Amino acid sequence: MKRFFITSSLLLAIAAGSFGQSIGGLLDRIDVGIDKIKYSKLDTNFIAPPDYKLMVAIENKNFWGRNNVHAPFVWDDNDFEGFPLIEGLEKDFNKYTTNKILSESNECTLGFRVSYSGISLGYGISLNSSGKKQSFNIGSSGNKFGFKLGFERNSLSDATFRDYRILPALYLVLYDMYEQGVLDTDKPYTVDEIVDNYDGYKKADLEGDGDDVEWQLEDIVHWYGNFYYAFNHRKFSMSAANYSQYIQKRSAGSFFVTGDFNYTRLHARDIFPLDTIHTFRDKFNSCAIALGVGYGYNWTPNKGKFLLHGSVRPTMNVFGRMSYRCYDNEGHRAPTDPDLAPLRSQQMKIRFGGVGRIAAVWNISPRFVVGSNVEITLRDNSNTKDYRMFNSRINLNAYAAMRFIRNKRH
Repeated sequence: MKRFFITSSLLLAIAAGSFGQSIGGLLDRIDVGIDKIKYSKLDTNFIAPPDYKLMVAIENKNFWGRNNVHAPFVWDDNDFEGFPLIEGLEKDFNKYTTNKILSESNECTLGFRVSYSGISLGYGISLNSSGKKQSFNIGSSGNKFGFKLGFERNSLSDATFRDYRILPALYLVLYDMYEQGVLDTDKPYTVDEIVDNYDGYKKADLEGDGDDVEWQLEDIVHWYGNFYYAFNHRKFSMSAANYSQYIQKRSAGSFFVTGDFNYTRLHARDIFPLDTIHTFRDKFNSCAIALGVGYGYNWTPNKGKFLLHGSVRPTMNVFGRMSYRCYDNEGHRAPTDPDLAPLRSQQMKIRFGGVGRIAAVWNISPRFVVGSNVEITLRDNSNTKDYRMFNSRINLNAYAAMRFIRNKRH
């Protein structure tokens, strides 16, 4: 019986090994077949796949971003009727102005990225904030088509809110300063400068516990997606500049079409207090789809070992939507601030934005690559009522990566 068991075990091991080799051989043949289709239309004098198809990267990303919300209104002449005159100060405020929410975020992020045959997954966590900053993305950076889908939640290091509806009251405060002789009237004051003179309505550096502030900006969330189609995809590789997933052997450029989807959600508390008892949560949403054309160029002086890339992708909004909601402590809808009611208008204005990018890649060896890039992104969305949300950011990214799993076709 013991001999039978040993013999059976050996036969099963041999069969399992043979089956594993068969499966492995089948997967290899499928992989090679996919590669033949994938690389058949490449000009191999200009573009070549790397020797290894799996890449694991660690990256450090530093970015500065600004997210602005503008809510316009027009003054009624009666608001300033009978107000005392301040010498040297323009009192006619019956001009277009806005409520403003201005937020800035300056983050340093540690990221991890895994790419396999052009498909990549990335995840990042904040190193210098309260830990609320997180990001995730998935994308494919091919020579012909490419896309990227991502999510970001940003904690804020600096924020300012200005409510110009209280300007008549602030004008009286300014007049008291004038009467006391402490107001400089050598030059006319702007609306912004009047608000700046009343510290109670300028809130900055909200990273503290918030006990001494009347409102708080909680977070800004971005869902985004973009794609491109390169016309000269036989000779130009956008992927070569995006983490060196291909090798650009000779310099080449290409025009391409591009698209961009962006959803921005801003959460804040008590920006527009409806009473002094309850706490309210304000939520601004902005959604836009943009299309554009662009151009990119890869310059390589030594057959792909070093690459310098530059590209510009201007876009124009073809769809946009904005909204504002207010909720109480229990999550129930609260009355909407009257000045913000037109924010829900869906008639959108044409706005322009885009992405500019420069990158450098150094393929130190077939298995080891380092690189860096700088990317500037502008997104703008507004309706015909001139309610506007504007996002701008600058990314500075540096990474080091190792390649694994040799391509069977080599």
